[in-house]
Amino acid sequence: MAPHDLKVFLALLSATCASSQSTVTVWSSFAYIFHGERTPIWGPAAGHASLTPYGAQQLYAQGSVFRDRYLSANTTLSDEENEVTKSFPIVGVERNALDNSQLSIFSTADDFVTGGALAFMQGLYPPITQAFAYNNGGMNASVLANGSLVNYPLEGYQYPNIQSMSTLEPSSIWLDGHVTCTEWWKSANDFKTNPASADLYNQTYSFYKNLWSTTFADTIPMTTVTLDHAYDLYDYARYQYNHNETIRETLSADELNILMTLAGDHELSLNGNLSVSGLKEGDMIRAIAGRTLAGKIIAQFQAQIASGGYSNKMSLIFGSYEPMLAFFALSDLSDGHASSLFTLVPEPGSAMVFELFSVGNDSSSYPVNEDLWIRFLYRSGTNATAPFVEYPLFGLGNSQARMRYHQFRANMLDFAVTDTAIWCDTCGSVTSFCAALEDISSSSESSQGNTDVTVSPTVAGVIGAVVAMAIFGLVSAAAIVFGGLRIRRVEPVRKNSLGGFKGAEKMASDLDVAIVKSGARHERVGSWELGGSGGPGPNVGAGTAKDGTTFGAIVTRHDDADSIMNQAPTKPRESV
Repeated sequence: MAPHDLKVFLALLSATCASSQSTVTVWSSFAYIFHGERTPIWGPAAGHASLTPYGAQQLYAQGSVFRDRYLSANTTLSDEENEVTKSFPIVGVERNALDNSQLSIFSTADDFVTGGALAFMQGLYPPITQAFAYNNGGMNASVLANGSLVNYPLEGYQYPNIQSMSTLEPSSIWLDGHVTCTEWWKSANDFKTNPASADLYNQTYSFYKNLWSTTFADTIPMTTVTLDHAYDLYDYARYQYNHNETIRETLSADELNILMTLAGDHELSLNGNLSVSGLKEGDMIRAIAGRTLAGKIIAQFQAQIASGGYSNKMSLIFGSYEPMLAFFALSDLSDGHASSLFTLVPEPGSAMVFELFSVGNDSSSYPVNEDLWIRFLYRSGTNATAPFVEYPLFGLGNSQARMRYHQFRANMLDFAVTDTAIWCDTCGSVTSFCAALEDISSSSESSQGNTDVTVSPTVAGVIGAVVAMAIFGLVSAAAIVFGGLRIRRVEPVRKNSLGGFKGAEKMASDLDVAIVKSGARHERVGSWELGGSGGPGPNVGAGTAKDGTTFGAIVTRHDDADSIMNQAPTKPRESV
């Protein structure tokens, strides 16, 4: 082949490959979205952090961009929207009417997170009239017998099924695997005594103290304005910078950036230091939130593949930043060419996305595993011009940003936690579901180790009772037949001369009324109110409400507010 012809051939081949790579068919998308702006956990609203209107707008805007990418056609996007994202409609997903059977939506139980999830879904599936999902009954479900059409309230508001996961539920570990992880908390406390951490603490001490009078005074104690609380301080300062004119004038943008950088370094050390171990060497306990998130990603894609593309067309998880930082470290994003972005605490509303796709535009049948690919995208913040950007994972080069699904799955399984029991063992967690799993495991091991046939205590008791009754019956029959034993009924005689508090009215059941032979009246005994033996004991002192414990917490009985323990006992009357 002539050199000129070779050049033409290579050019055509390159163009063909580029075209095939750019023409993709998306089958499923998994996204983890950081919550929007909320009120600080420190300050006037301490302990009652809530989603701000600005935070709701951030999530709404992010949901709208997701709609542009997955539910719209390229021809409907403006030039500005195309700069943010191209359109890659997911195969078979409802474009206008929400079908909850196609989506999996999860949120932590924090109200500012669930509120943001709702705002996101309003952007993804905004209110619309005369549009009804096929799996929800379609148009037939909206038409009455008289022919009139009924829309949903609020001009066609759509109702997403958001599963909010409490930390008491085993499924919560896939969203925030660090929160109830005992070993993670131990490691976080150890971080404060680390020599490197102590050095940085000393180096930044004066910086934080200088900011106290201008930014944190009258709200946060000076003793807590240190590196140990880097993220909470940055979170508070950023909120005030956005909402407080006085703070905006006294806190410079450079100082806010320094607070942001210190917060990122601090939180990445707590969630992305892969060299730190917990109970087992190499368990990467600091990154446990990323390990459980990786397990959830694989589980969602596996379920999508198993269903032939029917379910989990979109999987959306809403939570905090810790799983994101942990995953950035586990996937080598924090060490790659864009490390400056992936070593910072994400901007509110940021989203990391995994797309399952095939090359080409054939959507007539679901592809085999060998033809499925994965790509990772990140959108930092919700600014109108912030684009979706594709990044390579696992230390691969830019040319390998897209990888086959089986390779992606293998790399993820190198560090992913895919089983609740494994998480419980790794974390040494004391949650109720871990205790239940441990009991089940112990019972299973006990039953497998004992090969003898045993009888349960209940069955043994029944057998013993039957045998005893049989023996008693035989002995009684023998006594009647051979011993002359006779059984007759004696009518009880009611005595009218019983003494005591009730006198003649005292019944045999009145055991707390003392009776003496002389018939003299005596006070009731055994009542704890009067200091008798039936009381709660000396631990209940005069004027002290009786307390109890519930799961280790002290719970005061409200009905003991009017305690009579400090009152003089009732004096008995000597006559009736």
